[in-house]
Amino acid sequence: MLVAVSSGGFVMVFSPRIVMSLLVVCYALWGGGMIAMKYAFESFAVLHVVFARVAFAALFYLALFPKWRRLPYEKGDWKYLLLLVMFEPCLFFLCETFSMKYTTASQGGVIAACFPLCTAVAAWLFLKERLTKRTVIAIILAVIGVAGSSYFAEGDAKASNPLLGNILMFGAVLSSTGYAVCARFIARRYSFLSISAIQAIGGAIAFFPFLLTSSAPQQITLPALGGLVYMGVGVGILAYLLLNFALKNLEAGIVSLFGNLIPVFTLIFAYAILGERLNLPQVACVGLALVGVLLSSTEKRA
Repeated sequence: MLVAVSSGGFVMVFSPRIVMSLLVVCYALWGGGMIAMKYAFESFAVLHVVFARVAFAALFYLALFPKWRRLPYEKGDWKYLLLLVMFEPCLFFLCETFSMKYTTASQGGVIAACFPLCTAVAAWLFLKERLTKRTVIAIILAVIGVAGSSYFAEGDAKASNPLLGNILMFGAVLSSTGYAVCARFIARRYSFLSISAIQAIGGAIAFFPFLLTSSAPQQITLPALGGLVYMGVGVGILAYLLLNFALKNLEAGIVSLFGNLIPVFTLIFAYAILGERLNLPQVACVGLALVGVLLSSTEKRA
């Protein structure tokens, strides 16, 4: 099966494997964002980073306004578009960021590993996407792999309120699930460019009033500025473009399964850039997660 994408009368054809390869790049960018966020927090507050993730993208899509201004709007679409922005970036960014203030990365990773399972089930319930036996096995392997790699990680932060932190992280999982379902639904008529634009501009408008309540940074270091720009351009623009492109052309459950690559790439980048080391159980679990993703990506689809 080939994926056809129309752009101004010109049709580009992509195979599912190419779309999946772009999805890997998407989650690699996202995994690198975890490292960039550590640098950004050296100078910037949480709300600065959250706003940067949508502000850079909002400016980018405003510059491209002529490309996506003709929206195929139909009566009632505002509900789905509002839910899209509410789920992600708003609720997801807030829950994900603040959860790390109360729980450890290991516990948060275990909760986040529920994302592909929740999305696959939600897509089956609301979008009538089939849940094959092979996909279920792939999800289970990926979830066990990601949960294991997080569990065996050596945490470097104390959890002041693990219960609250884990609830917030599960809220982030549910937000991503809701976003994937909404994006997949409206992608039947809206282009991935217009979805990305609505999401970024809507998020920037929502977060701007809160940005005004946050004090300006006292000193800005070059690594912190680089981390902020990476979050805005690498994640806010490129990663979401690739994600929405994949959601338009692949089942939401399959796209969410690739989300297990985020902690995998984070561990790899943390090893290469920050000098953090993987223990043997982590290596085994990361390999298990990759097997799950590959099992799903090589499944034949009509």
